[in-house]
Amino acid sequence: MTMTTTHPDPQTIAYEVVHHLPGRLRLRVPRLRYDEHYLRQLQHLLVQQEVVQQIRVNAAAACIVIEYNSDGESHLALFSSLIRRAADPDLPSPTILSIDKQVYSPWNTTYFLQKMALPVAALAVVALLPLQTPFYPVIVATIITIIALPTFQEALESLEHRHLNVTQLESLWTILHTLQGEYMAPVLAVFMSQMGGSLRDMTAQVGEAQVFDPLDQQRTYWIERDGSRRNVSIRELHVGDHVIVAAGSAVPVDGEVVWGSAVIQRQFLTGESDLLTCEPGQAVLASSLVVRGQLCIAAKAVGNDTQVGKTLQLAKQAPQLDTRIENYAEEISNQAILPAMGVSALVYGLTLDAHRAIAPLQLDFGAGIGITIPTAILAALTHAPQVGVYVRNGRALELLSRVNIIVFDKTGTLTEVKGTIAGVEILKEHLSEETLLYWLSTIEQHINHPFALAVMEYAQARGISPGDYTDWSYEPGRGAMGLVEGQQILVGTHQFMTDNNIAADLEELRSHEGVLWNRSLACVACNGELVAVLFYSNPVRPETASVIADLQNRGIECYMVTGDHHEVANAVGYAAGFRLGQIYTNTLPEDKVEILKKFKNNVENVVAYVGEGFNDTAAMAYADISISLPEGSDAARQTADILLMNNNLEGIIQAIALSKEVMEIINQNIALVVIPNVSVVLAGVFLSLHPVLAVLISNGATLLAELNSLRILTDYRPVKVKHKTSSGRSQTGMLDIPWKKRPRRSFVRLGSDTPSPA
Repeated sequence: MTMTTTHPDPQTIAYEVVHHLPGRLRLRVPRLRYDEHYLRQLQHLLVQQEVVQQIRVNAAAACIVIEYNSDGESHLALFSSLIRRAADPDLPSPTILSIDKQVYSPWNTTYFLQKMALPVAALAVVALLPLQTPFYPVIVATIITIIALPTFQEALESLEHRHLNVTQLESLWTILHTLQGEYMAPVLAVFMSQMGGSLRDMTAQVGEAQVFDPLDQQRTYWIERDGSRRNVSIRELHVGDHVIVAAGSAVPVDGEVVWGSAVIQRQFLTGESDLLTCEPGQAVLASSLVVRGQLCIAAKAVGNDTQVGKTLQLAKQAPQLDTRIENYAEEISNQAILPAMGVSALVYGLTLDAHRAIAPLQLDFGAGIGITIPTAILAALTHAPQVGVYVRNGRALELLSRVNIIVFDKTGTLTEVKGTIAGVEILKEHLSEETLLYWLSTIEQHINHPFALAVMEYAQARGISPGDYTDWSYEPGRGAMGLVEGQQILVGTHQFMTDNNIAADLEELRSHEGVLWNRSLACVACNGELVAVLFYSNPVRPETASVIADLQNRGIECYMVTGDHHEVANAVGYAAGFRLGQIYTNTLPEDKVEILKKFKNNVENVVAYVGEGFNDTAAMAYADISISLPEGSDAARQTADILLMNNNLEGIIQAIALSKEVMEIINQNIALVVIPNVSVVLAGVFLSLHPVLAVLISNGATLLAELNSLRILTDYRPVKVKHKTSSGRSQTGMLDIPWKKRPRRSFVRLGSDTPSPA
């Protein structure tokens, strides 16, 4: 049955029913070939239908195969409506995509038997059926046609669209051997190919529980409940709570804005990066990211009852295997199709031996590579959490194996997330420390930043509770401001003060004792006047020096960027082991992007960025690979390609080692597949190798490569990072040299390729 349907609307969708049997439908939708967004929408809609059991897509041929529970109904009308609906421009973009809806358990015997039942039965019939059986050739040829039908269909679809792939060679090879009476070889080839595909599918499902949750289940939020304000974890949120969410944090509930104004981004939820304004009375969904402003949201749904929670329950996030090496191997294989056919014709013309002439048609290393490379990557993605990292997709894994520059943010990344307030210096007479801490805790109370958390802990230890504020705003990486009991309070960097027309002498501030002791500095202003300076310190992570040393020994250049001043940056850089010219100071979020651009001007560089703050997200999005920690901001977690699950920088070493291991396995697999395939072709042409033996060698090599891919799941162990103690310094200066007398040659000015002078 063939039918073309055209719909008279702006989004005209033409489609054709290629094949329709009860429980199985093959459609050709031309739009699938060029519109990836439409493809994702259609798959997402189909996945949500209870009747749909499995979906397979061939975008190059513009075809989609739907297997469904028929219950005596065709459901064609339903699928037709979904084809039209997927083109609706107002439909939210899917965030979770399941290419194959059927749930496969990794070692599910039932699934394996279902996949292998037909090939095994066909192999048994051909092997055991007596040659004297009436109509033996017809019976066997029919069996071969049935088991090879999917290959034939794909080959025809590709030919209709003038696209060559290995299915044409497989089909031609199968037909010619069947006509020659060589029945065992085609059946054996299908059997072994199906076994390899089943191993790949089961490997994919080993890691199906690794779903990236956009909401950190350990995150805490300030809420208003029963007339009081408290800080609770996301697991303790209840319907009816008023949840306060500030810039840089993700909304943890579905609800309605009670008060506040903010700009939000719903990229994880919709796939779009558009910014939306949120005002009181508007609905907001969990996982929406507050980019600017602050909201108080009345919770109407929490946890798995939110829309994102339900989505995560409906489908698992399928690993993306868009690796260049796989695409390159497939392209080489496809380019070999016409030459193989030409050699086959030439051999027949020279020898008139059909058996020898068919041999070049078995040049099918593309299919073997197409099975073994995804298996290796899936195995690595599955095993990654065992070594403390979550890798989002295969592309990140491949790029990580080639990374040669890593840029680290300082605060909360190279240093501990939890810092301490080392001291307070009041610059205005008659201002008490209690009043100052009251202002600070009030302004900083809803910000998930190391400095804000340190302020809250410092104030709480002195029995000071935060109050209420109005006209509050927060600029990540700069500072926050608001009205507290009629006083305009600003807390932030020196540049933040300057931008708000508050006089602050930077050189004078740097002369304070707290700065000389390698502490970060924050300014506090009241009603346009600088009134206090806070000294803030973050201890360097104990593993930082070991990780930097290991990376440098691997030939990877390491750089540090920070919005902090030179003195603190130099102290941390010295302790961590950074070299001259590898430290960038006083950087804003946009400056970090410019630094990455400078590195990426060299096309040979593969640049990774490691950060955990909201102000790192722009740089993370621009880097080739972005890395973050689970305890970082929601924005960083959603942007990251790789998460260090143990909140330990050693995870970077583990991820790099794993990526190099999987790439080595992939190269081994390519050799294991290509060499036997080429050898079989040569042996078939010059030695008249028997077809069954040829199948056993070529397909057996693919299965051997498949098992080689699975080594990661059983044999791979975390690498050992050699411990290196951080280099310390005394309060009088690095290496006991007075700080004022030491030239600052280890700093790089933005836009310069050379260290800045003292």
